[in-house]
Amino acid sequence: MKTLAAIVLLAVSIAPVSASAQAQAKPQAPAPAQATNLTGDWHANFTRTAPTGQTQTITFTFHFTQKGKELTGTIGPEPARQWKIEKGVVDGTKVNFVVQQPDGPLRALALTLVKGHLQGTMKLTFPDATTADVVVDAERAPAK
Repeated sequence: MKTLAAIVLLAVSIAPVSASAQAQAKPQAPAPAQATNLTGDWHANFTRTAPTGQTQTITFTFHFTQKGKELTGTIGPEPARQWKIEKGVVDGTKVNFVVQQPDGPLRALALTLVKGHLQGTMKLTFPDATTADVVVDAERAPAK
């Protein structure tokens, strides 16, 4: 009887380890391919609210090139005033990049693709270290 009890106890103590080991041995599914492709032109509205409550909206154009998760290109208010995108990353629907305007603010954008719009914020950091937050809403430009 003691032998039978010892065998049952041994079988019960090994079973969870075996199931756990089998679960760990299953091959992992590969990560899904990058579904978001932002390549192209986007029209963006940047809206800043002053401490007085007044708002100001400026239109910018994004010229994006995406290769995998890497995002490059330029942004600017007009064709003659474009600044290079740096550290651009697309991770699923999340988009982050920075733009350093010569003699101007550093722009750090954190956007999310929502129903065909890139929405989020841009943090401006000025040369004197003051900051401002701007609301961003961009949509893909119509094909030419």
